[in-house]
Amino acid sequence: MWGSFAAKLGILAMATLAIGLGACGSDDGDEPTAAAAANGNAQAGAESLDRFLMRKDEEPGFRPGARPDQAPRSRGTITGVDAFVNDMHLAPADARRLRSEGFISFMYQPIRGPRTAGVTNVALYETAEGAKHSLAHELRPDVIRALGPVENLRHFAVPGVPGARGWTASRPHVGNVQWVQGRCMLVLGNQGPGPFADPLSKGARAIYERTNGRCP
Repeated sequence: MWGSFAAKLGILAMATLAIGLGACGSDDGDEPTAAAAANGNAQAGAESLDRFLMRKDEEPGFRPGARPDQAPRSRGTITGVDAFVNDMHLAPADARRLRSEGFISFMYQPIRGPRTAGVTNVALYETAEGAKHSLAHELRPDVIRALGPVENLRHFAVPGVPGARGWTASRPHVGNVQWVQGRCMLVLGNQGPGPFADPLSKGARAIYERTNGRCP
């Protein structure tokens, strides 16, 4: 699901956007209806998710913003399953899965480093369980390979970030780290000259520690 979106950003970091969806919400005494909760959380989530995006040098040498040789790109937000499905040109099966997972909103930001590009994103769900389900789905090798030809797919651990998983591919030359905090799923991805595992792990740890492992 992120493949077409990555193309829009002018970034080849494959797995970073297809899934990057997360969740968030609140309890106020009386139990709200699912629709009311989703609407309220979407409003709050769109306004507050930016702090979960990577900041300058959290991944060593990287900062927010597209490379000069790319078309100007900036931070963006997509709210609601219908809008997300339309923007990403997703299949009906993806729409059904996103609804079942409680997808609310998605925020993304291009990033850049020396001779490299990438993306940081966060998705908000109604429950932590929905975010975890989305993460598990997106980390499946068959889901990753369905995005396009992938050679030498390898996974790596991310110490210091509970449940985080990273993967790299030699063709296309990309790397990604994905993890869940509360009701959010976060993704940090790079494309270009490596290595990937160490810088991406440091970036994910920095975000996790700065935000106290919570979201939103």
